[in-house]
Amino acid sequence: MSLRVTRANSRHALVQKTEVPYLLRSRVPLGNASNVIGVNKGVDVPKRQKAVRVKQNAKAKRPAAKAKAYSTENERISEQPVPHADVCQDSEHLQKPSDAPQAFSSLLLNIPDVDSADAGDAQMCSEYVCDIYSYLKHLEDLMSIRPHYLEGQEVSGDMRAVAIDWLMQVQREFKLRQETLFMTVSIADCFLQNNPVPKKYLQLVCVTAMLIASKYEERYPPTVGDFAFVTDGAYTCGDMRRMERIVLKRLNYSLGRPVPTHFLQRACKIGQAGPRECELASFLMEVAVLDYDLVHVPPSLMAAAAFGASLRILGSRQWNKSLEHYTGYSEETLAPVMQAIIRTLEKVTDQCKLQEIKRKYGKVSLSICKADVDGFSSDLLCKDLF
Repeated sequence: MSLRVTRANSRHALVQKTEVPYLLRSRVPLGNASNVIGVNKGVDVPKRQKAVRVKQNAKAKRPAAKAKAYSTENERISEQPVPHADVCQDSEHLQKPSDAPQAFSSLLLNIPDVDSADAGDAQMCSEYVCDIYSYLKHLEDLMSIRPHYLEGQEVSGDMRAVAIDWLMQVQREFKLRQETLFMTVSIADCFLQNNPVPKKYLQLVCVTAMLIASKYEERYPPTVGDFAFVTDGAYTCGDMRRMERIVLKRLNYSLGRPVPTHFLQRACKIGQAGPRECELASFLMEVAVLDYDLVHVPPSLMAAAAFGASLRILGSRQWNKSLEHYTGYSEETLAPVMQAIIRTLEKVTDQCKLQEIKRKYGKVSLSICKADVDGFSSDLLCKDLF
């Protein structure tokens, strides 16, 4: 006799028939699980609010009618389901591009975006280039150099200029980069402003600073023996190693002060400068390094002033709104620094002891005169340009 089939037995048989091992059961997607949890949480929120309000009503001893009205209102809110689909629709709406204008200064100030052409080149970092240069300006403020920091020391501004001119000769001898020269001067100035040294150790500090900068900038830096050789036996390798440890400890290994070359590259790109403007601006920056009165000028301001002076000297173009917007300096701000650079250049062309910068001046003057710029040497000394 067959067993009587009831509704309970048939349901139990159906469950046993469709049962699968635990390991083969499909897991609920995390997205669905989070949506379900979110819905439940949304429903529970009004109930919690109801309990809190009831407690507050009991403490304040409000009338029973008002408490009943509050509870009725909370029950009506809790019975309403949370519109989860509307939340998804809102998120999809936020992901769609809005019709608002692009938040870029070119639409407001009529300034072209000079980095739009580099959007496809990942090495140019066109999306972060403005933030990068803002950070570099922040670093130059943190690692600033005091004006006239050599007051009260044995080393004077003229001694510093002679030492830097000698470093330029070493740079030419070893074929080092321009960034290495500027970083050498930056390390020497940062060290000397807080650590006075006798004048007999000035050359040792400068050559040690170039050794550190070469390790930082060059792919194949010269050895300690090479730098000891260019001092003509004045210092040994042991002296340079000891001075290197002293300099690094006194500077707290902070060697990230920006150099003017980085800002000059940016200015030349914004101003669409040619080879003549770039070469002259690079030379003017090296001239400005010799001037002790400009030691406190930030690298970004120095690069902008050198580029602006090269534009004025060659008469190719003028300082425009794009350069003012991206560099952050107006022509009125650059004028005093440009005049100081021209005064230093006048001293170089006269009879002076700085032989290396005079040699570079003749080379740059000859190359620009070949580029059909007549009277470069005479116009360069004209004060009426500023």
